[in-house]
Amino acid sequence: MATQAQAGLTRPVTRRSFLAAAALAPMLWRSSAADDAADLPDRLTGVAAADAGVVREAVVDFMTRHEVPGLSLALAKDGELKVQGTFGFADRKEQQPVRPDHRFRIASISKPITSVAIFKLIEEDRLSLNDRVFADARLLANYLDGPLAGDEENRQRLETITIAHLLEHTCGGWGNRQRDPMFVREALDLDHAGLIRWVLANRPLDHAPGEEYSYSNFGYCLLGRVIEAVTGMSYEGYVQQTLLKPAGVRAIVVGDRELDKRLPDEVRYYGDGDDPYGRAMDVRRMDSHGGWVASASELVRFGVHVDGNGPPADLLEEATLKAMTTPSSANDGYARGWAVNRANNWWHVGSFNGAASILVRTHHGYNWAVLVNTRRRDGDFIRDLDRLPWQVLRAIRTWPSDDLFRRV
Repeated sequence: MATQAQAGLTRPVTRRSFLAAAALAPMLWRSSAADDAADLPDRLTGVAAADAGVVREAVVDFMTRHEVPGLSLALAKDGELKVQGTFGFADRKEQQPVRPDHRFRIASISKPITSVAIFKLIEEDRLSLNDRVFADARLLANYLDGPLAGDEENRQRLETITIAHLLEHTCGGWGNRQRDPMFVREALDLDHAGLIRWVLANRPLDHAPGEEYSYSNFGYCLLGRVIEAVTGMSYEGYVQQTLLKPAGVRAIVVGDRELDKRLPDEVRYYGDGDDPYGRAMDVRRMDSHGGWVASASELVRFGVHVDGNGPPADLLEEATLKAMTTPSSANDGYARGWAVNRANNWWHVGSFNGAASILVRTHHGYNWAVLVNTRRRDGDFIRDLDRLPWQVLRAIRTWPSDDLFRRV
C-alpha cells in the first residue's frame, strides 16, 4: 500500500497495475457535475463538524469526477466502527438516497471471504494447501473422467493443481486477461458442474502450475466447489454458518442477477452499454469469486474479525492469518485471496459491470470499505477509489469514542 492500498488483477501486482487492471465499464449520470453533486443527499456519522466538510468535499469530488450515483463507506479503528458515510442515490430514478444498511455487490472482495473459508477448513484439518484438487477423490477428481482438452501433459498438469495454486492465482491458466472462463459466451448458461466440464474440455492450461501469476476468477469458482465437496454444504451455507454468523455479520449474502430479484435494501446498479443485470452478470454463479452482496459496515465487521489486530477475536488463528497473507513466489504483491505489501497492509478491490468496491486492513489498526453502484473504464477510477478513504482518514483529527457497531 506504500501510503495507500494497491490493487492488482492479471499481472504481477504493482501499485499501477493492480489499481488500473480492473476492467472498468463506462457509465451514466451525464448531468452537470459540481452543482448537482453539491446537492447530493448524504449522511455522515462519527465525524466531528469541523472535519465533516473536508470529508464531504473529498467524497463529492470523487463522485463528481467519476459520475458515481451512490456511495457507502465505513471505517473502523482498533476493531470499532467509528465512521459511516452514505452519499448520493441507491436508485436515481426513484431519487432514493443511499442508507447505511443499503447493500452493494462487492465483486472480487468475495475472494478474501472464500480464502478465509478455505483456511478455516485447513485449521480443522479437513484440507491442506498441498491437496491436489483434481487428483483427490474427496475433491474434484471426478471431473477428470470427462473429456479433456490438450494432451497427456495437460492431464498431468491438471493433476498437480493444489489448493495453494488456486488461492494464489498460479494454477497454470484460466486467467481473466483473455476470455475469462466465467464470462465466455458459450458457457454462460451452464451451472458450476457444467462450466467446470466445459473448461476442462475446451481450455488446456497455459503452463505448469506454480510458475506464473494469472488472476483467475475461475480458480476461485473451483475453490467454492472444493468447499462444497469437503463440507457437504452449499458454499454460501458453509460461509454463513462458519464465518459470518460467528462474527455477528447479518447482512452479507450471495446476490442474484435479475433486477426484480434484488434485495429490498440492495442498491440499483448502473452500466453504460453493458447491462449490469444482463446474461453475463449471473452473480449467483459467481458466488465464491464475485457473488456476495454487503453493506459497507457489515463488510468491515467481517474485516475486523480477520485482521490480526486484536479485539474482536479473529476467526482464524495467528499462524493461519500469516499463511493466508504471505505472498507467493510468483507475485510478491498477492498472497492467498488478499493483495499485500511490505507495510503489512492487506486489501482487495472488486470491480465488474455496475459495481466497484475496496476493502482494506492496515497494519496500524484501521479497516475500511467503500462501495459504489457503478464503475468506469477510466484508468483513474480504481486508483481514486483507493485514495478516497485515505483522504477521509487524513481529514479526521478527532476520533469519536462511540463504537457504531453497537448501533448496527
